[in-house]
Amino acid sequence: MILIISCCKISFSEEEFVRPIIDIIRNFGQKYCVRKYYENICFNKYEKIIISGTALMDSDYLNYIKNFEKLKDFEGKVLGICAGYQILARIYENILSKIEKIGVYRVKIIRKNPLIEEKEFYAYFLHRYALKNTNNNLEILAKQNGEICMFKVVSKDFYGLSFSPEVLNKHILENFARL
Repeated sequence: MILIISCCKISFSEEEFVRPIIDIIRNFGQKYCVRKYYENICFNKYEKIIISGTALMDSDYLNYIKNFEKLKDFEGKVLGICAGYQILARIYENILSKIEKIGVYRVKIIRKNPLIEEKEFYAYFLHRYALKNTNNNLEILAKQNGEICMFKVVSKDFYGLSFSPEVLNKHILENFARL
């Protein structure tokens, strides 16, 4: 079963950031459940976890980073989208830079990975924070104009995307579901 964690403080935002993920996972034939970022969640009950994005001005999830620290002991697979990317970066001791990006941009793959086969693709971005640099806990998978827009946690099947694959790259979510 896939756990989808909503990072939306306002439930109305879930229609934009969580509902599309649910639809893709459901259409792919996967079972799922949805929980909120501020809940105390037992991650080990699930095989895979998707941590959603949220509205540009909603950063309340950053006040709950400690709730996600126990992900480090999780043996399954994790996909962090936008807010989820930021959460993964932070729990693995990386510093986020203020990089506001809104719109569609070309992404260049730096390292082959199981989520996407293309060497370049267009993605939709909507964020205020991202990584310019990383420590040894993360492998850079893709960049967009100097921004690390896709990473993998070393020795884990944890992936972070600073863009929203549910908008233009639904196959990334399907590939994650196949892992």
